[in-house]
Amino acid sequence: MSETSIPRPRCMYLYCKAMAVYGEAFESDPEYQAGMTEFTCLRTQKNLGPDDGDVSLELCSDPQRSCFQEY
Repeated sequence: MSETSIPRPRCMYLYCKAMAVYGEAFESDPEYQAGMTEFTCLRTQKNLGPDDGDVSLELCSDPQRSCFQEY
């Protein structure tokens, strides 16, 4: 029996360079390193979100964050 994984939610404004090339499969980019990739918020165009919090895949996957908008 195969196990189907449900993708965890992430903010729709989260962006990294690998997403431009690989889209939602950005984690399959050979240069992608979890914890080492620079993410940007498309709302602020910075590495800080509208709530002045840091931007990362982990932090921007928290639905409790005030600026979170599910993708």
